[in-house]
Amino acid sequence: MIRLLIISFCLGVQAVSAQSDFSLLKTWKAKGTELISVDRLGNFLLIDKAGRIVRYNEEGKKIAASPRQVATLVEPWFQPTVFVYNRKNQTYTLWDRNFETRTAYAVDAAWAIEPWLVCPTHDNRLWLLDKADWSLKKIMPGTGQVIQEFTLNLPDSNVEFIYMREYLNFVFLLDIKNGVSIYNHLGTRIEQLAAPNLKGIYFFGDEFYILQHGTLRYFNLLTSQWREHAVPANTAQAIITDERLLTLSSNNVVSLYKYTPE
Repeated sequence: MIRLLIISFCLGVQAVSAQSDFSLLKTWKAKGTELISVDRLGNFLLIDKAGRIVRYNEEGKKIAASPRQVATLVEPWFQPTVFVYNRKNQTYTLWDRNFETRTAYAVDAAWAIEPWLVCPTHDNRLWLLDKADWSLKKIMPGTGQVIQEFTLNLPDSNVEFIYMREYLNFVFLLDIKNGVSIYNHLGTRIEQLAAPNLKGIYFFGDEFYILQHGTLRYFNLLTSQWREHAVPANTAQAIITDERLLTLSSNNVVSLYKYTPE
């Protein structure tokens, strides 16, 4: 099933095509913003170069902001907290939704030689990517027990992984040089999506999507169907929810749209 994702993408074939009408609600300048994200409630998060995370609601109103921090990986879907991994200090922090309280945990040295990325799982475990041997480990943080471990079957040794996410029992790894690798929980690499220079990978319901060439491309992980639609010009990053589209331009202008899917 997943193999069709790569074949269809590379050949430019979409099983489903969709268009949307966008209505601009608000724009604002977000100086220094490097990444955008969204939580389960449809709130948007902007992450800047200093690791400051600013949360906006679906109307574009600023509702919370974190202090500056080293933020190697930010995962706001880990409700009710925001998960932040700090590679420099080898710690991960759980922030409350308003960034008023936090709890920090050390990554045990026994877990990995070089813990490159760490992200939460749906069952309150951790996935850890060890750069020393490019192994992926699932860990029970309370006991430190490694309950799964496998070495990645990398298509290219020249990799630079910048993001990792578990979704629908798959592990997605974003390599800015090559694209997206998808692994199942048994450690089998299902496929490699050749799409270099992606800023982020995103998820919507049963779909995995990316922004490429001014178009949001979605793949349904259950039905193996593609759909896509164009986004406004000069969009460098884009995230979509049930009724909103948030875009970040190359010059750090954020635009919030209301949209009506067909």
